[in-house]
Amino acid sequence: MCSGSHKKTPTLIQKMGISSLPPPSEGVLCVLLVNTAFSISIVKGIIRSILHIVGVHLSSSSSFSDSVENPSVSFDFGLNTCDSYIEEFRSRTPAIRFDTVCSCKRPEHDCSVCLSRFEPESEIKRLSCGHLFHKVCLEKWLNYWNFTCPLCRTPLLPEEEASCLL
Repeated sequence: MCSGSHKKTPTLIQKMGISSLPPPSEGVLCVLLVNTAFSISIVKGIIRSILHIVGVHLSSSSSFSDSVENPSVSFDFGLNTCDSYIEEFRSRTPAIRFDTVCSCKRPEHDCSVCLSRFEPESEIKRLSCGHLFHKVCLEKWLNYWNFTCPLCRTPLLPEEEASCLL
């Protein structure tokens, strides 16, 4: 017999055709790293939630990676900017009585949101585009985060002012 023609006898695993799989210990490091990162992310989210409940709100300088890791942070920030937009609109657009806007004896105007006629004592809001709506109807419209006129889709605040708030 030649010493160079010595062949190993195949093991049972090689006979089954699964010899190319790595041993189980090789993937443990990756699993540990992923689980550690996930656990840190969960703890970070819990701490942020506790801070939010206590009243400490994170500044808008949160990095993009934070908002990707925890989408509720970017959503909370979006809520705050939407609220500031709505508050700015409310402060700039006071409610007025319909009879002060229209001096006609028989009002022929309807609210385009609720489709009912304006009564002389109705509280209304006049938008920058000139359209009139009941105050209550426009508030409901704003609560659905609609920041345009319900009729013509003109922005409720001028674009340059809205970009400062959002």
